[in-house]
Amino acid sequence: MNILEVEPSHRDMASTLDIGNLMWAIGILALPVLLAVPGKILYQTVILGVGPAERNYRSTVQKILDSGMQVEQFREVLDEEARRLGLKASRAKLNETDMLYPLSLTHFLLVPMILILPIIAIISLPIIIMGIPVLYILEVILIRRRILINAIKLLETWFGKQIIHIPDAGNDHCSNDAKVLDASNIAVHFHKVPRVVFLGLFSWLIIHWTLRLDSQITEFVFAGLFYILLLGIVGIVATALESNLVLVDPARGRIIPIADWLDSMLTPIVGVGLIFLLGRDLMTEARDDGNTILFSATVLMVLYCATAVGVTFQWGYAWWHGKTIRKQFEKQAIDKLNPQSYDLTRHRGRIQLNVRCSMAERIEGSIGHTSNLTFTDLDNLPTAHDESLKSPDNPL
Repeated sequence: MNILEVEPSHRDMASTLDIGNLMWAIGILALPVLLAVPGKILYQTVILGVGPAERNYRSTVQKILDSGMQVEQFREVLDEEARRLGLKASRAKLNETDMLYPLSLTHFLLVPMILILPIIAIISLPIIIMGIPVLYILEVILIRRRILINAIKLLETWFGKQIIHIPDAGNDHCSNDAKVLDASNIAVHFHKVPRVVFLGLFSWLIIHWTLRLDSQITEFVFAGLFYILLLGIVGIVATALESNLVLVDPARGRIIPIADWLDSMLTPIVGVGLIFLLGRDLMTEARDDGNTILFSATVLMVLYCATAVGVTFQWGYAWWHGKTIRKQFEKQAIDKLNPQSYDLTRHRGRIQLNVRCSMAERIEGSIGHTSNLTFTDLDNLPTAHDESLKSPDNPL
């Protein structure tokens, strides 16, 4: 008797799951991937170039990166090398940028936003307007009220870590004085966009899953507010942490930039969360006789709206105001932590972590190399630093 009662319910459930619409929905979600693959190939072959000149230039830059030095310290040599190879300065700089800040397939998932920019801009405008005062309030709390630097200080006092300063290989590669539409600067800032974009889709999927509101407008409002909060916190913290502070764990033998440490905690949560929520919400729509095609189209709309907001944040806030935040945070780090500045170099398979000076001296430029190093200096790397090396004070 029970078997006869259960079987119809299973047949009813199977009948409500429209396989055809579900496959169409999955196809719509896969559309950005199908567009991203040829976009990435086009970027690498046509824009960056794959000829002998580009390959030789990239191998020269790779030699600098492998040594642990900063690319801008060899600017004169690299410019001369580009002229010798017959490369335009803009293409040579863009190849450098691609090696320092590579654009992955994830970045090209967001490029189709340009095709529907007028529509996306109108939809995203309210979020951008609401986000301006929120960013200001969060900046006051996190930076001016020293919440962020005090939290980093706890890593030293409570967890036995040490904060030091190691200049990034791309330090000063992108200047605020450069043209906004310079190709290399666009690539640098677009490299940072996915971090905040997928927070937008993550926010909407959480609201869509937890609240299950009948009104999509109300759902978008709540998701937008949640996204603004996450964007402000993550965006401001990430911008401040571009100050090249590094977390050292002597007990475990680990050295990791604090910005990468933040990404290592954030990426699995958002990445796995996106896959789980997207799959769960899609199957819920399919089982509950919902419109899976409309759901997939809404996902893409939210993704590209978040892209517009992320691009606006990166160029409108991080580009114009980011330098002020970094300078203020660097001053706080010097006052609160007074970290030593190190050079992490490699020469003939030998890794050297040498203290050069204090972070304050490095930033002020009173100690450190200029932009006229040569490959002879690179080959003589261990002895080139001897005069400026000094032992740091024992923190204990």
